Amino acid sequence: MLQSSIIDYSKKGLSYSDLSFFTPLSSYASSWIEISKKALYHNIAQYRSVIGSNVILAAVIKANAYGHGIVSIAYLAEQNPQVNYLCVVRLTEAILLRQHGIKKPILVLSIIDENPTYAIELDIDLVVYDTQTVDQLYEIAKKLQKKIRIHIKIDTGLSRLGILWDQAVPHIKQWHAREWLDLLGIFTHFAESESSNQEFTQLQQQRFNAVVTHLKNDSIVFPFVHASCSAAMTVSMNYHYNFVRLGIGLYGLWSSTENKQISYKQHTTFSLQPILQWKTNIIQIKTIPAHSWVGYDRTFFTDKEMTIAILPIGYSDGYDRGLSNRGSVMVNNRYAMIRGRIAMNLMMIDITDIPEVHLGTQAILIGQQEKVCADFLATQCNTINYEIVARINPEIARIIVD
Repeated sequence: MLQSSIIDYSKKGLSYSDLSFFTPLSSYASSWIEISKKALYHNIAQYRSVIGSNVILAAVIKANAYGHGIVSIAYLAEQNPQVNYLCVVRLTEAILLRQHGIKKPILVLSIIDENPTYAIELDIDLVVYDTQTVDQLYEIAKKLQKKIRIHIKIDTGLSRLGILWDQAVPHIKQWHAREWLDLLGIFTHFAESESSNQEFTQLQQQRFNAVVTHLKNDSIVFPFVHASCSAAMTVSMNYHYNFVRLGIGLYGLWSSTENKQISYKQHTTFSLQPILQWKTNIIQIKTIPAHSWVGYDRTFFTDKEMTIAILPIGYSDGYDRGLSNRGSVMVNNRYAMIRGRIAMNLMMIDITDIPEVHLGTQAILIGQQEKVCADFLATQCNTINYEIVARINPEIARIIVD
């Protein structure tokens, strides 16, 4: 589980509200993640201003909160009155949050990987998308004589999890008739709502609406109806229904350049602030002569004398090996290029022209600056910003800094 990634400050006499006063003993840590509470709350307020006050806002904190630290982000969301729900991908994640005192409603979006009895006992909403799962959940609920809260996932074109939209209605009618099933929600997920072309998203919405309308005509009404992810939220109010799922935007990152442009066009004052900075310290500095090789496979060759610094970071920490010889980090507000292959636990940077660098000098691996932001790193690695942050090793401490 992810518990090892979170420092238990309660044992140190500190609460999470005290973390703004915490300075990491960085000389003893390979690296740490700083999370800005101020930026997180700014992002939440931005999306709340778009959806209005009557729509349920669910913070998606699956996969260790997209690499930001699931318990830390859950605590901050718990304290924010603009967040109504939390969404995770697995039941084990939801159980972990309850163990850490999180009281807000939690929806498991995809995977029931623990005994569903825990969901009933801990008031956790589960996802269903097939008859076999529904049958199993019903038998458990019936045995306990307690209702189980479920959201039905409809596949409207993503072809991932979900009951196919044109086969859903008869199944849902049968499920609705079962006493111990609390059909709390119905939802779908868009395949490309971050695109400038909304035709397929609109088709998915039409299919979803057809299911919801058909059920409504048969007097089956769900308290929660949802489809919007971060991208869809800022594209059209028609996608909001009465519940939205705020994922990548929660962390101050855009799902795509197209979505950013559309959002700015429709909401002129809208802005996002990345909440994460990944930092480390230099553990060695040395000057190597001209005509030296650097790193595994000798992929970098010095044409002149060079001062390099060694960082205790590698691909085991989640820093992409694809950034070898092309990425950079920030040292004393200047870019230091990565030289040689990034190894499992170590990497080398060129600090030849950067003044006042010494052992213990801080380096920023991911931050707000242009060439170390998640978007730029994703471009260099031919991937998406989601992957850049989500792959950060969960054992690295996440620290709330403001």
